[in-house]
Amino acid sequence: SINSKKLKRHKLILCETDKSGVLHIGRQIDYERKAAEYRQTTGAYEELTSNPFNDIICTVTRLLNHLKSFKRIYECQRIKMMPIREKTELAYMYFIPKPHK
Repeated sequence: SINSKKLKRHKLILCETDKSGVLHIGRQIDYERKAAEYRQTTGAYEELTSNPFNDIICTVTRLLNHLKSFKRIYECQRIKMMPIREKTELAYMYFIPKPHK
């Protein structure tokens, strides 16, 4: 088995390369460089300087309550759509950089 402490100590990343399940060990700096290049060339991602999580949760909750109060949704629908703070997370960049390319 691969020791996670050794990976951290040597600044390596272990990741699945694609759906085939093949594992690749690469240097952290290479992945960071490739990810930065990808973000810059595509313009598809923006790095956040602050965490908007709490504001998003409050806004969604307030809007759901508003819809319920004006009878636009039923209570059972509001409950199903209500975000669970412990299970909710912000989306992040789903990108596996290929340092060998």
